Amino acid sequence: MSGGHAHYVIVDRTGHRVWSRDRGARTLQTDLLAGPDRTLEFVRAQKGGTPGFWMNSVWWRAVLLLDLRHRRMLVQIADDVCAPSVPEIRAWLRDVRAAWPGWDVRWAARGLHEVMDYLDLPYDTVRYLDDPPSPLAEQWASPPNDDDLTEMPETLIAVRDTEGRLSLASTWINTPDAALLAGPDALLVPQDQATDTAILEGVPWNGLYVDAPARRADWWATDLPLDPRRLPARWPGWTLTDHGDAYEEVAALIGPALVLDLRPSRPSQ
Repeated sequence: MSGGHAHYVIVDRTGHRVWSRDRGARTLQTDLLAGPDRTLEFVRAQKGGTPGFWMNSVWWRAVLLLDLRHRRMLVQIADDVCAPSVPEIRAWLRDVRAAWPGWDVRWAARGLHEVMDYLDLPYDTVRYLDDPPSPLAEQWASPPNDDDLTEMPETLIAVRDTEGRLSLASTWINTPDAALLAGPDALLVPQDQATDTAILEGVPWNGLYVDAPARRADWWATDLPLDPRRLPARWPGWTLTDHGDAYEEVAALIGPALVLDLRPSRPSQ
């Protein structure tokens, strides 16, 4: 598991300043539980402290923005150094809110893109951030359940084709930005590894449901690094709905073919 680099941003009445820390993503979950005073002291002790101290987006694995004017926090940590499922992220955010009373604590699902929007900066402020994701291969799918892999797939994709047939697949290497930017035609290509049901012992970070008969696409996402303004041109005539982290809403649309087993695992005997 890579530790990864972290960006820290503090916004006050004078503007914003940026710090960074090598491998800071690994410890950010616990760093924030120290509360505002100790966290601010920690951030200001890191490298940087100027408005332009951004690392490139390839090395970045976590971002923290603290707006002192509005007592608002935006935070995201990459899935390979953070909790493996949406319910665990929610539980951690509750702990952070308890340690930061009076603060508006939010998960930044679009990561540095969301921070750039918050600061009203262009995406190319951070090197490589505005680069498009790698295009989907014609056969992009892995099985939603793979006995050889114990990790949760990063993204679940369910597709109901024009005949009403439902297929479910997953990917361990793509966040849903690649799928959304590919558009419906690429996602409606039949996938050899797709199945008609899926039982997952947890909730992937991201899930996308494409309903061709209804011409709608719905998704939940905790890692969606894109500019949402690009999507309407890729999906002309479709209704697009971002459900935030509300995987329950998207799972209900997919229906009983998808089972998310959230029961705690039994301890080994």
